[in-house]
Amino acid sequence: MPDTTDTTRTITRNGARAQPPSASIFRNRNFILLWCAYTTSALGDHLSEMALLDMQEATLRNDSTRISAIIMFSFMLPFFLFGPAMGWLADRLPRKWIMISADAIRAVLMISLAAILGLLANRFADTGWEVGPSSDGRSLIFSPWLYAMPLMLTGVFAALFSPARAAMLPTLIRTDQIVRGNGLMNAMGPIATIASFLLGGFLVGHFGTLAEIGRHFVVREGVLYAFRIDAITFLASAGLLLLIRPPVRKPMRTSQHRCEQRPTINDQPKQDSLIDGLKYCRSHRRVIELIVFTVLFWSAAGVVRSIIPALVGHVFGGGTEHIGYYTAALGIGMLCGAMLLAFFGDALRSEIAVSWSLVGAGLAASWLAAVYQFKIGMFAGYSGLFFTGMFGSGILVSANALLQKVVPDFFRGRVFGVKDVASIAGLLVATGILAIPRWQNIDQNVPLLLLAVGATLFIGGIVTKWVRLSRGSFSPAITFWRNVAEFHARLMARVRRDGPCTVPRTGPVILAANHSSTIDPFLLTATSPNRYPSFMIAREYAAIPVFRRLVNLIDCIPVNRSGIDTASVKASLRHLATGRVLGVFPQGGVQPPDQPPKIQDGIGMLALRSGAAVIPVHISGLRFTDAIVTPFLRRHRAVVRYGPPVDLSQWKGREKDRTAYRECAEHIMDRINALKPQ
Repeated sequence: MPDTTDTTRTITRNGARAQPPSASIFRNRNFILLWCAYTTSALGDHLSEMALLDMQEATLRNDSTRISAIIMFSFMLPFFLFGPAMGWLADRLPRKWIMISADAIRAVLMISLAAILGLLANRFADTGWEVGPSSDGRSLIFSPWLYAMPLMLTGVFAALFSPARAAMLPTLIRTDQIVRGNGLMNAMGPIATIASFLLGGFLVGHFGTLAEIGRHFVVREGVLYAFRIDAITFLASAGLLLLIRPPVRKPMRTSQHRCEQRPTINDQPKQDSLIDGLKYCRSHRRVIELIVFTVLFWSAAGVVRSIIPALVGHVFGGGTEHIGYYTAALGIGMLCGAMLLAFFGDALRSEIAVSWSLVGAGLAASWLAAVYQFKIGMFAGYSGLFFTGMFGSGILVSANALLQKVVPDFFRGRVFGVKDVASIAGLLVATGILAIPRWQNIDQNVPLLLLAVGATLFIGGIVTKWVRLSRGSFSPAITFWRNVAEFHARLMARVRRDGPCTVPRTGPVILAANHSSTIDPFLLTATSPNRYPSFMIAREYAAIPVFRRLVNLIDCIPVNRSGIDTASVKASLRHLATGRVLGVFPQGGVQPPDQPPKIQDGIGMLALRSGAAVIPVHISGLRFTDAIVTPFLRRHRAVVRYGPPVDLSQWKGREKDRTAYRECAEHIMDRINALKPQ
């Protein structure tokens, strides 16, 4: 897969060279415009939903869960019906203009929505679609499906917008910014959602003047204001998108690699049909798994969003305006989850975030079921929705980021179209079960619905976690330790590897590194992808109770630093004789980086007597302190450089010569220092 955001040059569709994005994502003009456009359109998305709930007096009825489910079902149905086709368009037409057109058409529909509903009310007034009179007796309340009809048409153009936006984002930013970009994008979505529900609740709650829009249709002025503001947000989004200047894509032909497809420049693409996009998804296990995660998310989201009116009406006794407050709690949770992922960036692997988020979302949904069943309290309801949203955001952001990383640009629109179809199919099944049958007193069964959702997510997270750990090159316990070390090294030390890792894939290896901090072993573990090193560590560190389990797990060798430790030397030689990797710090202990190193002869003895390959490593960018814990809590900018194997041929045959040990140790230290940045 090409890095279309390489820091040097990018190939465009017309053969020109596009300018690389800014080093900072916040200085990237195109990203900021897309970010603001998405936020603006999302601000209006739920105003119409609040208006439709108010028109049906949802909180005063016993089927509010069904009404909410019908609204969501109708809006999302076009994603299922047209998702692949919309994704194909996103790969064939300019994505920017697709989004602008979708926004403009949605603005027109929102302006006309009240009039459309009035016409539909007149058409179906005497056909059995009316449910009964409104609470004030001024108008009729119709079947929820009537209110959903124009919303379904709006969903068609939302389905057109979605894959174009998701496919366009990675072309505007660098590959290492994809997680952060998705986190920021998804963070603004909840912020806009919160504002949308709060504004919608305010409008329908405070502008009560009645306006007649049909012979049988009288609504509050606040409802009309909601539709108009929704239209304005779509127009504003289109205006922002108009200012984007994205690099123009060049068609590419892909090779048939199992996990990734390597694009090559080609004037006529050979895999540009919708069927090719479906075949690509089917042939890539990782893509299928990520789509399954989004299916779980949207299925759960459909149920949780649908029960909020019932939670408000039957547990806490609120009105339509209070739906906005509780939905805002869900949105705030999504915001916090997205912001956490944006903060972590690439420090937290997306596949790890997905599995933990599934577990957390399952527990949160189960807690929400208990809140509903036992009416625990208002704060408990807010907390359940908050954590459900936070972990749900983790699922969605991480799965999207992984898809954008592993899928080449030429297939990305179609893959996201397929993802939309699959995920929305899950949502439609979940909401369809609630919406289509005429359930009697469905709100009474909300706790069982939430328990089913919670159990599904929790089990899915456990299974995902186990499968991921089992697939690794190491044991599940070692893989877990490596993940922890890598997360800390990337987050706190902000480590990066300069150049390739030169550790051989097989055979005994000694990793010889300078030692200026207690976090050095974590940095070596995080930057050595194919082998994990054990370490020779001071015996006093190995005796720390919590640390002892880790020492035993990765087979570290305790060393007595007060003198010659024959037992540790023999243990190290046995370790290397089995063809494993041993991390050694020739300085013996942590030393200031600006002082001449004190070199121990032991590294020379191990190298000569074991015959292992010696790989020099230099670690720089750490803030020095001789404390044990403080380096783990500080932020650094660590850089790790691996050098070629050290040539020790001049000491061959002198495996028992103490002078050779000293000379060899000094030579290894020289090779380490040679890697030091100028």
